[in-house]
Amino acid sequence: MEEKLSLMSNSKWIATVAGIWIQCCVGAYTFSIYSSALKSSQGYDQSTLDTVAVFKDIGSNAGVLAGMLYSAVAVGNNRKSNGNNYQWGGPWVVHLAGAIQNFVGYFMMWAFVVGLIGRPPVAVMCLFMLLSSHSMTFFTTANMVSGVQNFPHSGGTIVGIMKLTVLKMQLSSMGWSCRLYNKVVSHE
Repeated sequence: MEEKLSLMSNSKWIATVAGIWIQCCVGAYTFSIYSSALKSSQGYDQSTLDTVAVFKDIGSNAGVLAGMLYSAVAVGNNRKSNGNNYQWGGPWVVHLAGAIQNFVGYFMMWAFVVGLIGRPPVAVMCLFMLLSSHSMTFFTTANMVSGVQNFPHSGGTIVGIMKLTVLKMQLSSMGWSCRLYNKVVSHE
């Protein structure tokens, strides 16, 4: 029994499913859900909101740092120290970096929207939008590269499966996410 659990926990399919769920939880494709609350609470006109949205797009498409971090900590991560093998990094380090960025960016925007912190200059809001959306590149990089490494002869297929599944799950859950977000923001 223990051997079966060990095989299952090391399965490339378990990693793929976990990667899909991780990507579904990072907030991609959700700007339309909270943009109206951001616009009204901060007194933004449509042009200002569009400026903030540009920083969302820049952050979610600039994944060079995520790739560099992945290369540094996950590629060839078995090092020898005094003859002992140890693993000092891996995709989880990239996920952790993304999770920290995601939390800080979205928490600060939430704090501004609900009035916990006073209204910031637009440049500060753009910075936190960039930070939160940039976190998505860390999750995507770790998941996609791990998927391609786990399925070396079907790399394009696994990337397509992961991206399509994530997109479908997020789009189908937007109604639920919008209702939940509105409840939290409106303190109901």
